[in-house]
Amino acid sequence: MSAILSVYSEPDDVSARLGSMGLTEEPLLHAARRWYLSWISFTANHPPFGIGIAAWMEAVAALREGLLPIGWIRSDEKNYALVVHPGGSMAINVATGDAGTGLPTANVSNKAPKGTSTADAISVNQVQLELDLPVPDMPHVRGDEGPLTWFLLLHRAGTEVRCELSLPSQISPDGRITRWQERIMLPSIPLDGSEIEIVAPVGPDLDIDVKRKA
Repeated sequence: MSAILSVYSEPDDVSARLGSMGLTEEPLLHAARRWYLSWISFTANHPPFGIGIAAWMEAVAALREGLLPIGWIRSDEKNYALVVHPGGSMAINVATGDAGTGLPTANVSNKAPKGTSTADAISVNQVQLELDLPVPDMPHVRGDEGPLTWFLLLHRAGTEVRCELSLPSQISPDGRITRWQERIMLPSIPLDGSEIEIVAPVGPDLDIDVKRKA
């Protein structure tokens, strides 16, 4: 069993590791900015149960907008929202992380419990990474096929949004990720009162055939 946890926090190391995965920081940070702006757009008049869901949906959409133009693929199989590498070797899920998110020396986990789809994905990770770790007692857990599933973890702290791209390798029966194989620390987004700029990703031009209705 490999218990080695690799943590990338130095800017050059982060850029190099992301580059080896066909990624850069920008589409990941774009998703984090959209996630935060969705959170702060809600008021006391909005139903509180919808805030986290809406922010998560914005982050997923933003991540896809950044990665689909370079060949990544959208997947919603079993309503599990992923964006998948063109070669099928890895996928990215978006989730809210706890207070350890983005801190290389802290323990980190997902803030809200995850269900069988995440357990399925992590069981696949275990097989792909050849890890001898216990699988939680959940129904429908597979473990022999599929991409490595990484998590883009997002966390709102007092003065910043912290985020990381990390590879889980173990989940508890109550839906908390308890072990990670790799953690890649992304630059934090300061919340100092200045405007957060959202730049729309550049995609291919589309020719649309417009015809007059008969």
